[in-house]
Amino acid sequence: MTWAKRALMLAITVALLALTVRVVGVQALAEGWQVLNVWTVLAALACGFIMTGAQALRWTMLLEHRGTAITWSRALADCYSSSLLNMVLPGGLGGDAARVAVYRHTGAKKWLSPLAAVGAERLSTTTLLFATATLCLIDVSGRLATTAAAVSVATLVISVWGMRGMDWRQSLTVWASSALGMAALFVLFLIAMAALGGPVVPVLAVVGLAAMSIPIGVGGWGVRELSVSLIAAGISVSMETAVTASTGYGLLATISTLPGTVTVWAAGTRRKQNPARSDSSANEQPQPD
Repeated sequence: MTWAKRALMLAITVALLALTVRVVGVQALAEGWQVLNVWTVLAALACGFIMTGAQALRWTMLLEHRGTAITWSRALADCYSSSLLNMVLPGGLGGDAARVAVYRHTGAKKWLSPLAAVGAERLSTTTLLFATATLCLIDVSGRLATTAAAVSVATLVISVWGMRGMDWRQSLTVWASSALGMAALFVLFLIAMAALGGPVVPVLAVVGLAAMSIPIGVGGWGVRELSVSLIAAGISVSMETAVTASTGYGLLATISTLPGTVTVWAAGTRRKQNPARSDSSANEQPQPD
């Protein structure tokens, strides 16, 4: 991503947050920080591990299907690094792009093999998120429900394309791991709402999660807060409460990716110590017969 695109994504986040502040005031955002305590931080790390572990399972399976065999522990490190980079880099796809780059010389079709694996891995969860959002929004806004359904169908098509040729049991495992990861994020959002002392509204969590999965801005900030504020009236929740809950969840979601600092540092250290081996390590992955 060029500097201009990064600047644009950052500008989008700032603009959306500014719009949110204009609608509900800065206090609603600031109160989200009250979510932080020892127990919520531990819950964030635990939910993050469940989500990332499930992600690593499908990453392993999808890569192997494309001709590259890695261990679950390596996949876990890949996914923690990817989650952290997606969270902190503009655009929300920096970590996914890094995974493609690392495995670009592996698989049957070089770049296309890891790209298809990343696409199926990420978009399977997006499909489930927007399908769930569709069901939740039917009684809130028909227009939003239709939009969510369209996104779900589009990502479903891409996900199925990325899994083509897989055994049905493997495909089922991929979808099940996506559901598990989504459930972990959903529970963390509910924990944020409970910790803030406000009403625990599942629909709010689903919409917030779906919105932040759209790869714009930085870390889902802005688009998540604005989306929940727009549906607040339809689910009998004040805009201020919705935005505060969304901000609280955003903080916990960021904390859930922090183990990625260790994996990113470890990967960088290995490359500095042995650059030749690091550059060729991906080439050593098994190729299909």
